[in-house]
Amino acid sequence: MAKIKFTKVFTIVFYILIFFLLLKNSLNYLDPDLGWHLKAGEEVAISKNVNSINHYNYVFESGDTWVNHEWLSDFILFSVYDNYPYLFLNIIFALIIILVLVLAKNFIINNFTKDKHSVYIVLLLSLFGVIASKPHLGIRIQEVSLLFLFIEITILHLFEKRSVENKKNNWTILFCLIPLLFLWANMHAGFLLGIFVLFFYCGLKIFEKIIYNFRNQTPLIEKFSKFFTFNTILENKDVKIFFVFTILASLSTALTPYGLNLFEFLSSYQNTAYLKIISEWLPQYYYPFSYWQIIYIGVTMAFLIYSFFIEKNKKDINNLWNFFIILLFVVLSIKSKRHFPLLFIVSLPFLSTVLYNEISPILKNISIRKTKIDNFIKVYLFLLFACAISSIILSTKKIEDPFTYFCDRYPCQALEFLQKDKNLENARIFNEYSWGGYLIHQWPEKKLFIDGRLPQKKIKDHSYVEEYKLFFSEEKTISELINEYQIELFLIGNQEKKIKINWIDKNIFGIKEEKVKDDKNNLINFLEKNDQFEKIYEDKVGLIYHKL
Repeated sequence: MAKIKFTKVFTIVFYILIFFLLLKNSLNYLDPDLGWHLKAGEEVAISKNVNSINHYNYVFESGDTWVNHEWLSDFILFSVYDNYPYLFLNIIFALIIILVLVLAKNFIINNFTKDKHSVYIVLLLSLFGVIASKPHLGIRIQEVSLLFLFIEITILHLFEKRSVENKKNNWTILFCLIPLLFLWANMHAGFLLGIFVLFFYCGLKIFEKIIYNFRNQTPLIEKFSKFFTFNTILENKDVKIFFVFTILASLSTALTPYGLNLFEFLSSYQNTAYLKIISEWLPQYYYPFSYWQIIYIGVTMAFLIYSFFIEKNKKDINNLWNFFIILLFVVLSIKSKRHFPLLFIVSLPFLSTVLYNEISPILKNISIRKTKIDNFIKVYLFLLFACAISSIILSTKKIEDPFTYFCDRYPCQALEFLQKDKNLENARIFNEYSWGGYLIHQWPEKKLFIDGRLPQKKIKDHSYVEEYKLFFSEEKTISELINEYQIELFLIGNQEKKIKINWIDKNIFGIKEEKVKDDKNNLINFLEKNDQFEKIYEDKVGLIYHKL
């Protein structure tokens, strides 16, 4: 009982530590998209209707429409921000991650390890995953997809478990998929991944049944089948029932206020240029490297190989679904850093179970007696946690208004300069892409060139964000674009800051500073040499050029 009590207290203290770690991370930066999310939510609150008219950009024709697939999240975001301190918003998003971690911990212990003391392994891996996911956490609406995805996977597991155990009404749990996908579709575009996972599961269950039935027919299938256990095969009727609910859940996503227009809009993401331009969408093999994520991916792949391809270590968790769903998210997270938190959530049950299965026999052979040393270790751990939590709290920033606090990264003074000059009110402005959301919030009446809402939207024969990048290419192209869009003002970042290359980048990967310099210098050099433009403002953050 003393051990269990210590485990519970230790777990609570651990989640308190993670909470303040997440809170500090959230308060440490201003997400570039937060500004337009708040304004979009404000529009919903005032008009009592979803967003449709794109009145933030002058690039498109008047009356151009857009689909805000996150309209409900934006509305909630604005409602909280408008009525409570900014800190409250950060707390909510930190608690979303804590909720996912707690649900995952209970799910793993109740369904896989079935040992309360395995919580230490789960917590260790949770800490690893949170640290690696930090760049994508904070006030980020994509966090709701982590929660929804984990709930979906839990529903699939419960349905499979009840089906294998031949329990009556095993399919009733699938009713939860319909409201889950409907709510998800109103809050974040990640619901498309949720739909894919359902069809992926259904397809794998059919494939699993085929492999099992024909495992002795050919040497190749027989050899393949030895890598997996087949104790979770579904009956034909269960597969059919699941497929019906997959269709119903998928159809529910068409009942959002946008209807089928939601899918038409999201189909524009077929243009994947943003995957190589926007930093958080970059692949893992693009600089700058996310070492914690790379290590986690490597550990996950090592666990997959160790567990599934070494026959003596086969466990009940070694089935086709676990293998291929983790492999799917490994591929996604390699192709885009933004998908890494999804891999973390999906792989946590598998990694925890495999690690526990290997460590538990060793621990059982070790005689543990209650000694003064044992008590000393417990006291030491709590003191260590208390110091860590206190240190994080003391070093966490106190922020009332994020749009005036982060003036070292956003053009606060430059914007104030522009707003004071009435002669510049009607001038067409070209703005930094990452400042679009900030400008929409702070200067909503001013139409911009670009912001973070529609990077994939088609313009000419390419995407919106590619059109933006052309402004940093050769001089002839820049000149043509300035004339085409009749641009009179440029508000861009000051590129005097040097890019820091760490020791690993330089000595192991051979990264050189000249190879990672930002191409914004091309535009600055053009404007500096062009007699038609003059620099009217400069500070450490931003530059303003005005056409004479």
